[in-house]
Amino acid sequence: MFILLHGRKKFATLRRVLIAISTILFLLCTIHVAASLRQLLEAFVYAPPDVPNYSTTYWLNFTLAPFIIKDTLWDTLLLIQYCVLIWRLHVVFLGDWRVVVFPIILAVSCAACAYANTALSGKPNVGFYHSVAPKIIEGAWVLDLLLNASVTGGIALRLWWMGRKTAALTGNRTNQYAYTIYLMIESGAIFMATNILVFVLYISNSPAALPMLDVASQIATLTPLLIIVQVGLTGRYRILRTDSPTTALMTHDGISFPVATEEQYSCQDVPASRTYDVA
Repeated sequence: MFILLHGRKKFATLRRVLIAISTILFLLCTIHVAASLRQLLEAFVYAPPDVPNYSTTYWLNFTLAPFIIKDTLWDTLLLIQYCVLIWRLHVVFLGDWRVVVFPIILAVSCAACAYANTALSGKPNVGFYHSVAPKIIEGAWVLDLLLNASVTGGIALRLWWMGRKTAALTGNRTNQYAYTIYLMIESGAIFMATNILVFVLYISNSPAALPMLDVASQIATLTPLLIIVQVGLTGRYRILRTDSPTTALMTHDGISFPVATEEQYSCQDVPASRTYDVA
């Protein structure tokens, strides 16, 4: 939050959006932790002494309020994570809405499956491993992996292509957007690896799938913010090639796609109006 509050003024609108998203994510994450604490209290502290093995059977009752709250929060965190990811793709492709149509369809389908499973598993005598629930969950996870892989790959490929185009103009062999590509792939890979682990534990009927969902919820909150934190800690820098007929600007907190020639801008930076930020 400190990084967003003390960012550059020319990205004021973007920072307000990111501050709102970060606040919502942290709020939902805090509620999720509070619900987990309530579960621990109900299972081990407030356990009725006359009920045998209550601390064990408690975790199989998915109709209790803390379970429903946590499942709903998990679904909401996923939806926000999808929105942030699709928004980055939209920005990188300079506002081309055709690029985000398929990811939006995937995101809506995945969120619908997630909320449907939460509503179904919260009913009495249904549970987490009901005959219908696994099909919904498997479908949601497949859509989730497809969405994250396609959008993250699309962003990385777009930046790689822009880096090659810029390198051809500047004569620089290094891809100027390589650092940003690594950040995108890193944040997407962490979340995808977590989801794959949860999915493997679930299809293997492992009891560890339930506590792993709690960990995945926290990771779903952190991954959209990794780029913001890394950008803020590394700061910004620029590369100016005075020995080349072109001048390129690269920043860690703003990606400048156009490359200005010395004749056009006299070695000045790329205009701020053509600067796009994907943090």
